[in-house]
Amino acid sequence: MESLSRNIILDLLPAYIAGEASEETRALVDEYARSDQQIARLIRAGSLGLTEASEVDAPVHLEMKAIRRIRSSIRRQMAYVFLGTIALLMIPFMAMQFTDEVDWSPADFIIMGVMLFSAGLTYVLISKMRDNLAYRLGVAVAVVTGFILVWGNLAVGLIGSEDNPMNLMYFGVLLIGIIGAILSLFRPRGMMYSLYAAAAAQFLVPFIAMLIKGLQMDPVDKSPGVLGIIILNTVFAVLFLVSATLFRKASEAEKK
Repeated sequence: MESLSRNIILDLLPAYIAGEASEETRALVDEYARSDQQIARLIRAGSLGLTEASEVDAPVHLEMKAIRRIRSSIRRQMAYVFLGTIALLMIPFMAMQFTDEVDWSPADFIIMGVMLFSAGLTYVLISKMRDNLAYRLGVAVAVVTGFILVWGNLAVGLIGSEDNPMNLMYFGVLLIGIIGAILSLFRPRGMMYSLYAAAAAQFLVPFIAMLIKGLQMDPVDKSPGVLGIIILNTVFAVLFLVSATLFRKASEAEKK
């Protein structure tokens, strides 16, 4: 069964071939055609069959129809993510009714809600850009890894306590991945390089911290120790590498 994104591209083809598509729509179709040989052939066949672009009678309001479908799909996905976020937040809320071990403040619920919603929405929006399974798995691994990294950093801190300023470097790691993804327009190859860079930065964080001012940690009984911190960062770096590898597979699949 064809995905919604591909159906939208097919809806836009007549306007594209007729030369009546907007610049944004043409860019969208061109990008999709790079990874879909059938779409590319349809574009070539349509273009070769024209003596003038106006000979193709594009359906009225075709682009607006496709845009409405895109917006409707995004709103529906946002609703699903919102409901999923509420469902997950109900777990600690219900636990608080039965035990004192779980003690969340309103701020805790707000912060976790924002994080869950942001992570979920990021996944559904980016993963829809490609039908490739490896691409979607790569997005999933990257988003989950980033979520756990932020959560752990805010909750207890990866280097010492959550108040240690050295932990701010982890947000730089995420920024590297985010900026790289945006600059590459979320193309598989660009995403691959972005995740490779994020993995390298993640691995280097504890060593940079030691070079700057030493690992400022809590007492030994509250800290995993220098080796523990290095191992923990290595685990996160490996997860980013797994995501990068999946994007590499997605990039190779598009070339076939």
